[in-house]
Amino acid sequence: MQQATIERVMQRQGYSWRYRKIEEPHKHYEWHFHQEYELAIHRHFRGKASIGHYEGEFGDNNMVLIGPGLPHRFTSTETQDNQLCETHIIWFKKEWIANMMFSCVEIRKIDSLLKRAEKGVEFSGSACQNVLKLLEGVTSHTPMAQLGILLQVLSTLIADKESRTLLSYAPQKQPDGSHKENVAEKANQEKIEKVCQYLEEHFSQMVTLADLAAHMNTSESSIHRLFSVHFKESFSQYLKKLRLNHAAELLQTTSQPIGLIAESVGYRNQVNFNRQFKDYKQMTPRQYRNNYKINAAV
Repeated sequence: MQQATIERVMQRQGYSWRYRKIEEPHKHYEWHFHQEYELAIHRHFRGKASIGHYEGEFGDNNMVLIGPGLPHRFTSTETQDNQLCETHIIWFKKEWIANMMFSCVEIRKIDSLLKRAEKGVEFSGSACQNVLKLLEGVTSHTPMAQLGILLQVLSTLIADKESRTLLSYAPQKQPDGSHKENVAEKANQEKIEKVCQYLEEHFSQMVTLADLAAHMNTSESSIHRLFSVHFKESFSQYLKKLRLNHAAELLQTTSQPIGLIAESVGYRNQVNFNRQFKDYKQMTPRQYRNNYKINAAV
């Protein structure tokens, strides 16, 4: 089987986890893995699943939990009544959930499920339906309310007595508990972290693809391929989302004028900022502030 590539999950500013809904005519992604846990739900299509050494078929309302570093790929083979392939995905970091379990005895029951996720876990159709109900309109809620919904989702996974483990054994691990990776994979991961750190430090400036390539001491075409393979989006798309997510956090946590916030995250034209923010968040900056403003007063 071909070598798996690491796929970077962009963190939402002001959130500890990420949710995404994808609709597409056909589903086909290359063999890849994440540093996060991934809960994936597939609707309105049938397909083939490859998770580690597991190969199998799945139908409508399929839900699986995949551990960090576990390579996987899902491909559609048939859609229902010409509907779009619909995928709901939740990602959360191992360190974050570990800290949650350390601090909150109420969720420590999830530890055994997370250990099973190292071999992939498939859940029952009824559990899948319950999770889908919880996720309806989830992004319209406040960040704290969304976190509450995630905890309900995790509770639903724990309670599913019909879940099954997919792999017969977990991939080989290093002494520190991480999955074994070859030199090329480790180099890719370090390169991705270096790219992310540079953009975090320079997103408010007029940074270009050429600037990033010069910083990485490589060609622009290599950077373009890095984003295409590991981020599943272009450099400009990633940078735009990074800026808008930082703007969203400032709208939540400060009373700075919107024009000043736009400038502080790299926009020189507030009209352009307002338009791109609305396209990304489905509401204007002012509406976002009114809906999600964090009141520091007690």
